Amino acid sequence: MSFEPKREIVEADPVTGTYRATYGYPSEPPSVAVPLALVEVIGGVVTDLDPLYEAASIDPDALDELFRPMTEKAEECCVTFDYHDHEVTVKSHGRIVIRESVR
Repeated sequence: MSFEPKREIVEADPVTGTYRATYGYPSEPPSVAVPLALVEVIGGVVTDLDPLYEAASIDPDALDELFRPMTEKAEECCVTFDYHDHEVTVKSHGRIVIRESVR
């Protein structure tokens, strides 16, 4: 039996198709938290998803590095990309927003 961590969706609005989750270093950087959160939204297991670099042209190491906590105060930033028919926004304050794509 394999253990797969369950990602908690912090906030969900199925009417608008918007879901929010969190990520945290070092145990769960964005490259790990995004697929886990998406699986909670769409169901299934994380191994059913194509990797970020294949499905969204996102380099997981670069994504993690961009949002790595810094000792100095940094400006807020975010990255938005499409991943498995969902728009995913990763924010620098530890939040992930997932919306159903309108395409």
